[in-house]
Amino acid sequence: KVKFTELHNAGKRYAVVDAFNDTHLATLGEAAKSLKLVTGGSGLAAGIAKNWQPQLRAQSEAKRAGYPTQAATVILSGSCSLMTNQQVAAYNTNAPHFALDIDDCLNSDNYSKQVFDWVVSHLDAPLAPIVYATADVNALQATHKKYGAQVASQAVEQLFAELAIKLKEYGVRNFIVAGGETSGVVTQSLQLDGFHIGPQISPGVPWVKAINSDICLALKSGNFGTVAFFSQAQEYFK
Repeated sequence: KVKFTELHNAGKRYAVVDAFNDTHLATLGEAAKSLKLVTGGSGLAAGIAKNWQPQLRAQSEAKRAGYPTQAATVILSGSCSLMTNQQVAAYNTNAPHFALDIDDCLNSDNYSKQVFDWVVSHLDAPLAPIVYATADVNALQATHKKYGAQVASQAVEQLFAELAIKLKEYGVRNFIVAGGETSGVVTQSLQLDGFHIGPQISPGVPWVKAINSDICLALKSGNFGTVAFFSQAQEYFK
């Protein structure tokens, strides 16, 4: 912290630091906890959080604001990471599932309506229906070779965007989304302005509830979460 102050007094606006162990991260967290803008790896966030902890108030009320409610739920998975492949495979053994067809995403004008109708017909199942473009490495490479990576990705994300809008209008209130790009597309399509952060499902993946609506989301990047993530996320409904 003293060094940051010295740099600031010398007119320096940026400082780049590194760490080799958890002790370093805790030290950096202490030094950075009052800075207005900090960026870095997730380890730095842990160091900052450790130094915030003593001054934090009870979080129970804040967590309640972000809790998902018992309502119509859908899972949308665009990630093709190793963990997401495992999560989808595990979930598909017990839940209704729909694998997206890239040909139809690109060539069928009514495909989003077809997928929407399928989701609606399975909303009463014990576990939420999942729609996924998740594929293993070989299938993904074949798709990219046939269509081009960008074309295929844009077609899938456009389908998810249209589907999210239709499902929101129908009454779906909980969206579990796998994949960073897919999460961004879904969030933007639903026109959400901000969130209350709720309970943590897995490290780095909480439920959140929209500030401007009753929509709840669980947004995860590819390799986050356990193999049972999709079913675990649904255990928080009240």
